[in-house]
Amino acid sequence: MTGTLDRAAAEGGVLPGIPGGFDLPFYYGTFINIGVDYLVDKAKAAALLGSFPAKGRLTAAEFDGKACLSFNYQVYFAQFAHGTGVTQEIELNVVSYPTALRDRVPRLTYKEYAAGEDQTRNLGFCRVHVPCDAQPAIDAGVALFNEPKFKADFDVTLPVPNGTPVKKNGKWEVVWYDTWKVVCGAEGKKGQNGFDPKDVHFAFTADLRKLPAKAVSAAPFTEFGSRRNGDSGYRALAAPLNVFRPYRWYDLSGRTGRVVLTPGTGAAYDRVKDYIDVVKGVQPAGAWVHEMPPVAVQNRPYHLPE
Repeated sequence: MTGTLDRAAAEGGVLPGIPGGFDLPFYYGTFINIGVDYLVDKAKAAALLGSFPAKGRLTAAEFDGKACLSFNYQVYFAQFAHGTGVTQEIELNVVSYPTALRDRVPRLTYKEYAAGEDQTRNLGFCRVHVPCDAQPAIDAGVALFNEPKFKADFDVTLPVPNGTPVKKNGKWEVVWYDTWKVVCGAEGKKGQNGFDPKDVHFAFTADLRKLPAKAVSAAPFTEFGSRRNGDSGYRALAAPLNVFRPYRWYDLSGRTGRVVLTPGTGAAYDRVKDYIDVVKGVQPAGAWVHEMPPVAVQNRPYHLPE
């Protein structure tokens, strides 16, 4: 299959080649994902798109006169023939579309977009920054899609089915968390008690409890990238990310305090400052969540009769 793709690329075909040492499709064993959307000034989104290597090939999408910046945290598990891998990353995206397909982009409100009504999937994510804690994922993202990925570490608290044993006043108890907390910090700077504030890129918390959730057909997500095109610069590309279950979307309009974004305070913040500065004072428009159901469970033991 790889040979076929390489030949198609050499002949000027639609499919770019797959670099040696990599393979697609790549299957996820588990996938936990939370995203947050912000409606912002169009000029600020366009400025962020200026970092995309294939200049002018993408245009920021518009929803009722605003552009949309959307970041999402992912933690996923993958099986390989000789082992397994767990990866955490955050994509800091501009919702955009291929400029050459402007006549094939539907006019949607933000809520229609969030519900997955763009069945053309011409609306997608242009990644501006992607902090990630797994070098193999960084290598693959750069080689396959020219992702702006860099090494980072994470300190997280996630609403998962498993309880967390904690010792308080000399006694053990089990705690279940029902909110999200994600701190993204500089590589190698996470200590026993998390990160020093000067080493934090940014952090966010999300409290979606008791909010109505709408099942939405958000996937497949179109994710844009680029590939060097000889000496003539870069050619834009797109790839779908399929998620085989509905997402839950939460309307956050008018609901202050549900998602709290905290920028870093030191040099580490400079790595994402251009993006976070645009959204840090903006009320989120919505949040979207995908959580994997358990596939097996180990139960407590019981005594057998003597």
